[in-house]
Amino acid sequence: MQASILLDESATRTFTNLDQVSGKVIVRSTKAADIDDIVVKLEGESRTRLVNHLGPNGEKMKPKLEFHKILYRTTTVFPPPTLAQDRISTPVSGKPSYTLPPGTHEYRFTFKVPFNNSCHEPAPAKSSLSKVGISDWGIEIPVIPTHHVKKTLPPTLGGFPGEAEIRYFVKVTVSRHSFLKENPRAYRPFNFLPIESPRPSPTGSQVYARQRHVFHISSQAAEVSKKGKMKSMLGIAADTTPTITSAGPANGLAVSVDARLPEPAILTCNQGIPLTILLKRGNYSSEQVSLSSLQIMLRSSTKIKADDMSRTEQSSWIIMSKSNMGMAVNFPSDEEGSEAVIDDNLWRGHILPNTIAPTFETCDVSRWYSLDIRVGLAHRGSASAGKQQVPQSIILPLRLDCAIFSGILPPAAVLERMAQARDTMGEAPPYIASNISDGKLQTEAALNCAVFRPSDDASASQSAPPMPPRPGQGGLHAEEGLADAPPSYFDAVAEGAPPVIAPRPEYAPGIVREEDLRRSEKSGW
Repeated sequence: MQASILLDESATRTFTNLDQVSGKVIVRSTKAADIDDIVVKLEGESRTRLVNHLGPNGEKMKPKLEFHKILYRTTTVFPPPTLAQDRISTPVSGKPSYTLPPGTHEYRFTFKVPFNNSCHEPAPAKSSLSKVGISDWGIEIPVIPTHHVKKTLPPTLGGFPGEAEIRYFVKVTVSRHSFLKENPRAYRPFNFLPIESPRPSPTGSQVYARQRHVFHISSQAAEVSKKGKMKSMLGIAADTTPTITSAGPANGLAVSVDARLPEPAILTCNQGIPLTILLKRGNYSSEQVSLSSLQIMLRSSTKIKADDMSRTEQSSWIIMSKSNMGMAVNFPSDEEGSEAVIDDNLWRGHILPNTIAPTFETCDVSRWYSLDIRVGLAHRGSASAGKQQVPQSIILPLRLDCAIFSGILPPAAVLERMAQARDTMGEAPPYIASNISDGKLQTEAALNCAVFRPSDDASASQSAPPMPPRPGQGGLHAEEGLADAPPSYFDAVAEGAPPVIAPRPEYAPGIVREEDLRRSEKSGW
């Protein structure tokens, strides 16, 4: 006997909340078989596994495992309700069984994907037991989690083999009546990308990061002294190091570079980056500066938790990178405060890769993002009597913390129901999930990127956009309070709500094969 699952949608389709996951189960049998039932399940799992290789005394430690069943829906496709009711009303000895005749049998099923995760609900009795695995450390048993976060279902996540994984799939089990016969099973994984939370209204301001730099006057003699020539003939290196004057910014070109995003700083999957890069003169100067290189990179931080252990993994994607550009920056004038905006055609055609998941948080995995911009500037200098100014170049790093939304907008009917529910129940507005905490936004020391508020620079008070409240200063919850935060959507609004009929971004977090699901069911990781 064999079982298989065929979904109505294409295997490459990305599902989202409120979607109908439908298809049919195909059971093939060469001879009559006694079965108890055929059950189809819609499941989502978030599992983590962390290893502390050495204990306090140098001993080998066992891995810590954590498992959450974030989605669990079941339906029985066989026996039909009428046949099952007849068996219940007719006294039989033991558990009733049904004889499945030989041939091919098809059974339809349909599930509706909810809004929020369900791991806070009572888990199936065999859920944790089925995740027991065996490795080089021996038997691995996941702990029973006591901490749950009720929020919108997280996206499918890969890229951390043997460490963290979030996956969704449809599973069918044909329960044979005989205890000695194996139950046929089949799996069909699919990608999931959640509906984004209702976006906060634009404020009209911008968030920004800023770096300042002064191109100091560097000069060296036009002629080398006779003593220097003699050292050169004898093979002794002459001291021709340019001398840097310490006269300060007044004697050199001072510039500042801003990287700006609209507030709130939100990027969208599979779309471009609404970035503005602006250069500003810091003093009066007729000297010119050119853009020599530009790199825009997206960084992700993924916090993985398993029992009492946690780890933060860093990943990065280069959105665009250009070097040897030699693009002149045309300031409107030589006056201090003159501004020039870099042409955004340099990065406008570059979109976020389809492997990037939106910002999310679930019980044992969370992810947040920052945008790293590296601006390379070059200053050729100008010649004077008997002296030559040495060309200079500098790369200024900038970092902007941001959130990434899926780009799947909630249906209008859902927003209307949420408004009605708030009016009726007196609920607060839907919570915009944030995975930002004060510690997560600390800039790396090596990056040396300063973020300035308008009050830090009196000269920038008129042109610099206002900064939003920083984490830990109000507005964003602390990390220890995440479990108590209200969900992004009311579960009740999903009942009877129509599916999303709108373009959705392509999402390809990685391929999950049916063989992988079978193996993990039997041996854990």
